[in-house]
Amino acid sequence: MAAPLESEVKTFLKTVANTVLKLDILSYYHDHPFAMDNAEGLARWLNRRTADVVAGLEELTRHGLFSHESEGGSAVYAFQPDEKTAALVERVIASYRLTREAVYTEVLALQEKQDELRREYQRILFTERGRTETILNSLEESVLVLNRTGTVLLANGQFYERFAQAGIAEREGPGLEELAASGEIAGAVRSSIAKIGEESLEETELGHGERFYRLQSTPVTGPDGKVIQGEEGGPAATVTVFRDITREREIERMREDFISMLTHDLRNPLGIIFGSSTLVLDGKLGLLNEKQHKLLSNVVKSCGLMDRLIEDFLTLSKLEAGQLPLSREKVDLNSLLQGVLQMFQPQIAELGLEAGFTTECEEVRVSADLIQLERVVSNLVSNAIKYNREGGRIDVRSFREGNWVKVAVDDTGKGISAEELPYVFEKFRRAAAVEHVKGTGLGLTIAKQLIGAMGGQIKVESEEGRGSRFTFSLPAL
Repeated sequence: MAAPLESEVKTFLKTVANTVLKLDILSYYHDHPFAMDNAEGLARWLNRRTADVVAGLEELTRHGLFSHESEGGSAVYAFQPDEKTAALVERVIASYRLTREAVYTEVLALQEKQDELRREYQRILFTERGRTETILNSLEESVLVLNRTGTVLLANGQFYERFAQAGIAEREGPGLEELAASGEIAGAVRSSIAKIGEESLEETELGHGERFYRLQSTPVTGPDGKVIQGEEGGPAATVTVFRDITREREIERMREDFISMLTHDLRNPLGIIFGSSTLVLDGKLGLLNEKQHKLLSNVVKSCGLMDRLIEDFLTLSKLEAGQLPLSREKVDLNSLLQGVLQMFQPQIAELGLEAGFTTECEEVRVSADLIQLERVVSNLVSNAIKYNREGGRIDVRSFREGNWVKVAVDDTGKGISAEELPYVFEKFRRAAAVEHVKGTGLGLTIAKQLIGAMGGQIKVESEEGRGSRFTFSLPAL
């Protein structure tokens, strides 16, 4: 007899009492079998929407569990199951209450555990926050932590002292614009954050008072080193560090002044030496013996090298000041690359190197200054020759990626160490492994500045002992 009854209970649950609301209605009338209520009163008792309760009562009425009659324009429901259905309801409600109490007990236990974990987390958080603030306040740099909406989560004492509005208290919660002493500061922070993940190595700089700062923003990461994501996919929070570069600026300005003075004061006497030596070398003042001719040839050659060095100094100064005019035109990039390789063919052959050119597109055109772009490519190919190994190889390749045209120059030379790699585009920086090779340390700096001025980017990849790859990109036409 038990098995058929169990089967009937399952069928009843599946076809009649098939929602929690219907079970709650039946549970109420099981406890109040003689009650006659309208839907509004029952909805208030169950804390449910009246329309949902009406729908549930009507369905149960169609199954013969209730009757209803109108009273003052509102339907009043009475619980009137037959004997067999009443027995099923008794079994169902007993099981439902046991299940509900078990669930409630489990939920309460989980809630209590969650509250305990929350309290422990807050304790750890406040302890770690105190340690973090102590560390941050001991730094010379100003540090600012923002969430994705721009609310300040944390700022160290140096930030409040240098960049916060006067009189604002150190607290969590103000917006960036509310905390920052000027719109320029807030704008610089947002600009730095916007550059997170970009390929460009350009950093945001800020002049404030009589000092200059370089801003660097990074996303907040978890213990596993992965970026903590916000609900909409971006970083949940960012850390922006303000590094004082005033002294660096002063040193750079002194260096620029020195270079300017050096180049201008050198060029005039150098021109006189070059002109006079060329005049004598050409025999205008009489015939020279072999030794005299060789010595004067060395003088003229050295004057040419000095003139190129001075030209590099001047070009770099103009680029940094934004004063180098660029004559843009449509440039057939593949023809330019092949022409430069052809120009260096004697040096390539002399050193026993192999060189090749490949392209993934038949015609590649960019808007660029032809002379300056040729200068960039020449510098990269020249470096690939100078710093290659005996019997090594040089590969020049052009290809497209989306709206960009890219050129890669690969060599099989000594490569650049991981420690020196971040500094290859800095002025006067030369890798320790190639210090014996003649050079000014300006070529790559000029290449980066020229590519940037033409709207592109340049980067380097290298592995010590295996060679280097320099890649620059320009917008495609």
